[in-house]
Amino acid sequence: MGRVFALSAFMSLVMGALVSASLQAAEVLHVKSGETHTWDAKQPVKILDQLILEDGAILQIPSEMDQLQLEVANAKIGKWAKIIAVGVKGADGGNGADSQGKAEQCKQGARGAGGGHGQAGTDGVSLSLTLAIASLDSLQIDTQGGSGGNGGNGGKGQEGGAFDSCAAPAGGEGGPGGDGGAGGNGGHVKVLYSLLPQSGMSGGILDRIQVNAAGGKGGMGGDSGAGGEGTKGKYVNKRTLTGNKKWIAGGQEGEPGVNGRTGNDGVKGQVMIEADLRGKVDAIIQSQSAQVAALKDQLVEKLAQEKAAVEASAQQAIQSLEAQVTEMTASMAAMAQGAANQTSVDQSVAELRQLLEQQSQQIEQLNGTLSKSLQGLEKRMEAVEKRVDGLSNGAQ
Repeated sequence: MGRVFALSAFMSLVMGALVSASLQAAEVLHVKSGETHTWDAKQPVKILDQLILEDGAILQIPSEMDQLQLEVANAKIGKWAKIIAVGVKGADGGNGADSQGKAEQCKQGARGAGGGHGQAGTDGVSLSLTLAIASLDSLQIDTQGGSGGNGGNGGKGQEGGAFDSCAAPAGGEGGPGGDGGAGGNGGHVKVLYSLLPQSGMSGGILDRIQVNAAGGKGGMGGDSGAGGEGTKGKYVNKRTLTGNKKWIAGGQEGEPGVNGRTGNDGVKGQVMIEADLRGKVDAIIQSQSAQVAALKDQLVEKLAQEKAAVEASAQQAIQSLEAQVTEMTASMAAMAQGAANQTSVDQSVAELRQLLEQQSQQIEQLNGTLSKSLQGLEKRMEAVEKRVDGLSNGAQ
């Protein structure tokens, strides 16, 4: 009993391993409704036996990938399913620091620090999809380039220094705004599709697939920094006709910095959605190959039958002649035994020789006819083979 149980357990393990191996052999990706599946960035090329994107499912392609080539043997896509392969927005530039405090005596204020430049957005991931569609409601593909980062604002200029015997110093210039980063380019999108029989579709596929491959917007330039305050005016002690004090005007306010420039927009990616003609060509080739093979088999069988019929007819004729010769030989022997005189025997022998010569001529004619028939069959076989080769080459 224990051995039976152990054998049963072993067989269960073996069957489980076989089932597991069978399941692992099929490459299936199933993203349920409302869920997001992030693609493995280490798989830029992939062949799937089946792809299922339920309603609202999202297939997220990592932005660090340059491109993805995906071939699917059976695709089932629900409502508003998405494939998102957008670029990343560039980082914003930092704001420039203000020049703090007050400049040294009789010195103009220091300039404010410039804003940092925005970083460029990354390009969208290019997609090459080959889909054999079993069902499709609507699919959105997004390969937009990332927006450029905004430039940082310039810092404020420093206040001008104090003055006494010198002219009042002006405030420092404002720092320049940082330039915006360039937008990333949109990823190229190529969709080759074929419609499986169970799809029930015959066209209108372009209305069901929406693609956004726009380039990313350039980042905004940073604002200029404000100029620093000039040194304030004051009264100084001087003997004048109106008294002992004189008003001295202060320094001018510093000039503002320049604004940063807006970054360039990214370039739109190329989009191509076309029927996959490879499947149709393969089907045509397979159909033609099957027709050629069937035609060849039919012709070979027919010629074989004709050859067999000719050989059988020839064999029958030969057997008939051989029977006639045997009969005449026996008749001649009988006539020789019962002949009354030598003259009748000689006459019988002469008649037999004449008959044998006629039979020999008939056999030679039959052999000639058979030889010509066989040669004709061989030529027809050669013609059939050339025709089959021509059809096979044409199908390829």
